[in-house]
Amino acid sequence: MTRQRASILVFLAVAVATSVLYASTNIRRSTTTPFLRNEYTIPVSDNTNPVVSDQDHRRQLASFNLAQFIDPVSIREKSDESISSSTEPRQKFSPINHSSRERCQIIYLLGVEGAAHHGFVPVIESLARHQVDPETNLEYNVDSNPEALKAGLFGWFPKSLIRTWGFAATPEVDDPAFVQTVVRESCPNDGRKHVLVEWASFPSGLADDPRAYRVHRQEEWQNMSPDEIANTDEALQHPTNMNVFYQAYSPYVDIKFIVLHRPFLETIASHHDWDGGPPVHSNVIQGFMIMLRRFLDTHIYDLVNGRRLWSLVCVERIMAKNYKEEYDVKKARRRLIGYLTKFLDWPDGDCPHCFDEWRDSKKDARDVLGEENVALLEEHMTYLEGIWPPPGEDGNVDQQCAM
Repeated sequence: MTRQRASILVFLAVAVATSVLYASTNIRRSTTTPFLRNEYTIPVSDNTNPVVSDQDHRRQLASFNLAQFIDPVSIREKSDESISSSTEPRQKFSPINHSSRERCQIIYLLGVEGAAHHGFVPVIESLARHQVDPETNLEYNVDSNPEALKAGLFGWFPKSLIRTWGFAATPEVDDPAFVQTVVRESCPNDGRKHVLVEWASFPSGLADDPRAYRVHRQEEWQNMSPDEIANTDEALQHPTNMNVFYQAYSPYVDIKFIVLHRPFLETIASHHDWDGGPPVHSNVIQGFMIMLRRFLDTHIYDLVNGRRLWSLVCVERIMAKNYKEEYDVKKARRRLIGYLTKFLDWPDGDCPHCFDEWRDSKKDARDVLGEENVALLEEHMTYLEGIWPPPGEDGNVDQQCAM
């Protein structure tokens, strides 16, 4: 009886210790509070709760992310089946192809509709074309209209590309053979570094858009609240599923997201007559802001190399109309090019002609929207506090965006 009681006590001690260990190493995550923060506290043995440094945060986040996968080189999330069975064939998982990642980079300009994608594409394209690989002395090959990638992400070009690749129907975004075909077509092994610039907005196109999206813009979103939109399967798949895209392509491609934020009133005024008018269009845009923020908060660092996965651009900080002196706007733009060059891990941040094609919008957002709509949209802006724009990096004043 004494041995039995001792065994029970030992078992309980182990169970308690395991629970404490789990609680002390598990990053807090709640489905009701989907927005993580760059700083959080963890319990320590001396009963203090210090703010965790960025380096510690990075380590713990990497551990948290990796815990969701079968092994460090897998891109398949755990499922009940995979947990219960340890005999699943390894061929199901995609190992990291480092040589492919070194020569192939996707820059996704990520933002909602109206965030100035069209204006910023020439900026990042010019910066990319300015780069020369220091190892090969060859210029980067830059594609700002990557048709193969668009076929992969959105399902475009079903006849002219997808069928010619041997697919009878458009595969899913993460179909392994499809992904590898897109990467092979986009980034041939020709000794050069290939940079693909994608910039489809969220949402993208019209409900009756002739382009072959897997999931088109939905008219029913016009009758939904932002939260309802953000939680629909259709919105999560439109114009593509970002989680699936990142997990499927990151073993083969170095992916970087440049997040564009433009002041809210200007964003809505850009397409003020869409979705039946500013109030409803604002609801649709807010829904996608919520969805994008969830993605960004759970994809802070790259799972392969541990580097920052996204960087924020406050569009108002590069607009000449917001400065009194030309010198000041040029200085702000040089700073932007500097931190983006570092973020993208490119060799040359000296780009005097990057903004040659940039044009400030001449619209007055308040005039376009009208006083009544402005009052309503300013109320909408209060709902977005803490959600959008996403937080910039600590110490970078140029990433402290105006709402």
